[in-house]
Amino acid sequence: MQLKNTEELLVRREVRALITVMVLRVVYSTFMAAGTLLVGKSDWEKAVATTLAGLVILSVWPFWMALRRRKWILGVGISGLLLDLGVYLMMPVIWYNSVGGSTVLPAYIVKHPNVMALGYLLVIFHSAAGRPLYPVLATMGVAALQASYLLFAAADPRTEFSSDFVAHMTGSSISLEFMVSNLFTFLGCGMALAYLVRLNRKTLRDAVTREVDNARLSRYFSPSVQTAILEQSADPFAEKGMRKDVAVLFSDLRGFTALSENQSPETVLQWLREYHSAMVEIIFRHGGTLDKFLGDGILAVFGAPSSQGDDSDRSLRAAVEMQLALKRWNLDRLERGLPEFQQGIGLHFGPATVGNVGVEERLEYTVIGDTVNVASRLQGMCKDLKKDTLISGALIEACQNLPAVESVGRHSIRGREGSLDIFTI
Repeated sequence: MQLKNTEELLVRREVRALITVMVLRVVYSTFMAAGTLLVGKSDWEKAVATTLAGLVILSVWPFWMALRRRKWILGVGISGLLLDLGVYLMMPVIWYNSVGGSTVLPAYIVKHPNVMALGYLLVIFHSAAGRPLYPVLATMGVAALQASYLLFAAADPRTEFSSDFVAHMTGSSISLEFMVSNLFTFLGCGMALAYLVRLNRKTLRDAVTREVDNARLSRYFSPSVQTAILEQSADPFAEKGMRKDVAVLFSDLRGFTALSENQSPETVLQWLREYHSAMVEIIFRHGGTLDKFLGDGILAVFGAPSSQGDDSDRSLRAAVEMQLALKRWNLDRLERGLPEFQQGIGLHFGPATVGNVGVEERLEYTVIGDTVNVASRLQGMCKDLKKDTLISGALIEACQNLPAVESVGRHSIRGREGSLDIFTI
């Protein structure tokens, strides 16, 4: 799930980046056509350059449709790159022929300042596409074309080579040392841009991974507990199970199934959302961890993944507030002509196993053990003992600041040997 979310975000970003590159391609082609029409050396140059620009602009439609549907994204990126390299190949040829073609020394192509400038511009454009493959291919393509221009010039017997840098800049000769160093500088810049794109992509992936972890944590933990977990270096979901003392709260709406039988599915789910929203907000506010929803029931634990020292006190305060919140919800329901609900809450404190259960594709952070079973049984006894909240003696003993409680005697717990002191508030 996490990998899917990360890749989906990377795909969305790549699509946006390729659209940006496409817009830049159109803008450049438009300016190129307009500039050629204004300062072109010949009608041939103007006709070829504007035709080339028109073809580039027309390519927008199939590229846009593919990106809009998120199809062939990598193919669109590489096709656009090949199109740009084709334009890069043609432009020096157009300039060369516009000033006389074979009557001009081919060194003109090699030393034309715009050739190298356009190469850098092409690599920068494709560095914005969000994938390091694009600037790598752009750099290699431009370098290969620049080398081919140099070979074209070298094949002409009129071409002179000189190590004199001044002669290279002011005369008709070519300095191989200057050209090679220029080419290696370009390669270095292109590879550096590709590396930066790779780092940026990795940073984005890490950020998405952390955001997904945040979303996972927010399903279980209160914001304060979530922050404490994120500040740890280890992944809390990668920890092996452990046994620790926790306070377990089990709540359930009594009679919900009967009341909801004649309601529409939408109504039933809306009632549950209202109930769960109110109760979970209280659990989180007291630093509890949401273990799971069990239909109209809620299983929460206080003290896992980390204990705050007063887990029993916080679970008890949460139970009191949950009952008060239910009364407020019932008042609102009565005003809307809806039936009231009653809630049973069972609280117990003791050792339990906490950690991940399930398979690799579907892990769930949960609490397991007799302590959970006792809390569930206490919740189930609320109706028989005519109490809304039942608390085990073990939780009462673990409380540091105990509110006024009332004993309801010692009772046996189904599925458990012996009996248990039970209290209510």
